[in-house]
Amino acid sequence: MTAGETWRQTIAKAEILLSEGEANEDISGIADAVSAFNAALKLASRSEAPLDWAKTQSRLSAALRALGARIDDPVMLHSAMTACDHALEIYRVDATPEDWARTVALLGAAQVVLGERDSDPAWLSAALNSYRLATRVYTREAAPADWARMQRNCGAVLSLQGERMGDTTSLRDSVDHYRAALDAYSRQESPIDVAITQNNLGQALRVLGERDRDRGCLAEAVAACRAALAVYTREATPVEWAMASTNLGNALTALDDLGSLEEAVAIYREAIAVLAGPARLQQRAIARYNLKRAETRLSELRQSQSDHRQ
Repeated sequence: MTAGETWRQTIAKAEILLSEGEANEDISGIADAVSAFNAALKLASRSEAPLDWAKTQSRLSAALRALGARIDDPVMLHSAMTACDHALEIYRVDATPEDWARTVALLGAAQVVLGERDSDPAWLSAALNSYRLATRVYTREAAPADWARMQRNCGAVLSLQGERMGDTTSLRDSVDHYRAALDAYSRQESPIDVAITQNNLGQALRVLGERDRDRGCLAEAVAACRAALAVYTREATPVEWAMASTNLGNALTALDDLGSLEEAVAIYREAIAVLAGPARLQQRAIARYNLKRAETRLSELRQSQSDHRQ
């Protein structure tokens, strides 16, 4: 077997480990993927097989980012960015445009995790720039699915900026990016992508509505979350269903009326029942906290209504 054949087998194994590890939230599986990509890197000489070397660096970055995000390791996240930088020493927008754009987007993904982890606006701005740079290749005409993904990624970064920095302009820009992505996804008949984007849109609209005290915006947030739940089901996608349900509960709670709060309480309880097990401890704790807030506010409104009747 030649070195090239061995490299192809090794990197294919690494891709399987990464895909399965991410799908199953298996940290040890993702760590094995990192090891496999590092092994593949030793089989691809930069001088003799530069494109193989660059591909391995790019895919190693994805694995390092996936693992670093899950174990909260900033050194690993910086290593992910370094691997992207190495790949971009070979990839050029004019010579290898798709590989270049894919790697730039991976760089943005690592920058987002660091920005969110450290509450660092500089990293979030860098991620936004990376995603926008990738659209030099990922145009709506030539690569509509990738273009839509970059719009959604930009929306996520802008939403983070808006939430962390109290910047309503970023939140409005986030909403615009999510709606642009939705328009593209609806044309592609991609229901899961529509659901992900609707759920994200619902969160951005809810935060914006709370900031601006805009019930119309909050009603749009509820509608977006319901649209996500038209795709997610408790049976087929229980975790996604529970997270989107929690998001809907948050939007209903923000509307702050008796009927909306009653629905929110019921939704939170159903979501908590699905978010079982140690892997979902954090999400379950957040849902329980939100449930308690909604129950307290509902009790206050019922008491106020009772007092007015007396």
